[in-house]
Order: sequence, then C-alpha cells, then structure tokens
Amino acid sequence: MKIKDMSPLDDNEQPESKKLSVEYIQPWSNFICKIKLPDETFSELQKLYDEALKLNVSFGEQLVGQIDDEPQVTPELQNKFQNFTTFCLNGVRQYVINAMMQVMKGDNKENEVEDFLEKDAPNILTRITTMWFVNQKPGEYNPAHIHTNCKVSAVMYLKKPSRQIKNRKDHYKSDGMITFMNNTGTDLTFANAQCSFNPEPGDMYIFPALQHHMVWPYRSEDPNDSRISLSFNADFTTTSKLKEEQKNQEMMFEEMKKHKESEVKNDKSVTDGNINKSG
Repeated sequence: MKIKDMSPLDDNEQPESKKLSVEYIQPWSNFICKIKLPDETFSELQKLYDEALKLNVSFGEQLVGQIDDEPQVTPELQNKFQNFTTFCLNGVRQYVINAMMQVMKGDNKENEVEDFLEKDAPNILTRITTMWFVNQKPGEYNPAHIHTNCKVSAVMYLKKPSRQIKNRKDHYKSDGMITFMNNTGTDLTFANAQCSFNPEPGDMYIFPALQHHMVWPYRSEDPNDSRISLSFNADFTTTSKLKEEQKNQEMMFEEMKKHKESEVKNDKSVTDGNINKSG
C-alpha cells in the first residue's frame, strides 16, 4: 500500500513531508514503514553526523551490536537540529496513526477510523528517547535483538560500503542487509520467516520497538569501508493520557503531603505527651 501524503493532520506542521514517497510493508502482523528522505533532510543527516563525531560521546556500551563506533546524538544536539528532529517525530507520529488504524476491525471499522482520525489522532504526542549513529565496518554486525524502554524504533542510512564484496551465493543474499524476523506464524505458505532489505543512502525504516531484527556483517576490499546509519527510539502518548497522568501524579503528591503532615502531627503529639509526663 502506497501513501503519498505522510504529513500530520495539520498541513502547516511539515510542508516538505507532502513530497515523501512512503510505502507500508506488512510481511506479517507488524508492518514496516519505508521512507525515502527528502534531499534537505538527508543533508541535515550528514551535518548531524559530523557534529556527533566532533562531540565524540560513545553510546556503544549500552547496545548489543558487535560494532566499535556508535556515537550518541545527545538531546542538546537533537535540539540544535530542530528541523531534522521534527521530521523524525512526525514520521513516528504518522506511523503510530496508521498502526492504530490497522488494528481496527469488524463491520464498524470505517466509522472507528473516522472517529479516531477526528478525535484521537490529532492528540498523539511523540518524543525521542535515544538517538545514535552506527558506523559499521567490514565483519561487524548487530545480532538479533529488540529495543526496550520505547514503543517505536527507526533507522535511516547515510552511507553504504563503496567496495563491498559480492555475496558468495546468489540464491541467499544477506551480506550487510537488515533483516526483520517474523513474530507470528511459522507456516511459510502464508507468512515470511524473515524480511530483508539492502538499504541505500536516504532510506528510512520505522518499525515497532519489540520487532526482532538484525544487521548482517559484510565483506569489503577496503578494511576501512563503512556503512553509516542513524538509529533512534521513540515513545508516544496522547494529550488526554498525559493530562490523566499529570492529574494522578498531583493526587499522589497530595496524598504523600497529607501523610507527611499526619506523621509530623503524630510525632509532635508523642513528644508533647512525653514532656507532660516528665513534668
């Protein structure tokens, strides 16, 4: 299914997203969103990488990848590249909206979708929890894994290896690919066991954080060759849920305050009683 307009509901939020070529890929229950980055966003990605290298904050120790060079994109750097960060957030937001519509089913689906788009979709809020670059050298790889403490993950590609050696076997091309593993059925008549992509610079993939995936190693004639990508994790909520959480926190704070005041009052009563007895 191709969707030409991936912009948020308010057309003024991100005009450039109207030009996006977007493809939703659903090899099983979870679907993957593939986006081709606009030229201006790809240019920002390059500048962001240069800044991350200068900052030189390693993020690799917190990740599962057998990869040496994984510089973090700090929150301060994300704020500096506000247009790029907004593009990422809007991509996640639209992914969430389409995912929520996907699970709606039954005879009343059309009405559910219409109601959702009118009432709930405009109130979806997204935020990036972590962001980092991956500079994958020949022989390095990311084993099968999921992403935790978030709901949505994404990866976009800045550079591919320039001197990668061809796969040894044409019938199973896996070198350097990103592979998503099937979380559901095992009958290969009706579902793929895995879905692999050979990413090109400017490709972006958005997927559920709990979707198992891996990145295969590759061989190259140049030991210093590299595939450079940016990954980030994101979370989302709605304004109504956010208000409800804030209200619950305020109520909890008030209860703690009352409990503390009660403890102080009881301690004072005990102290006063002891003074009276001693007098």
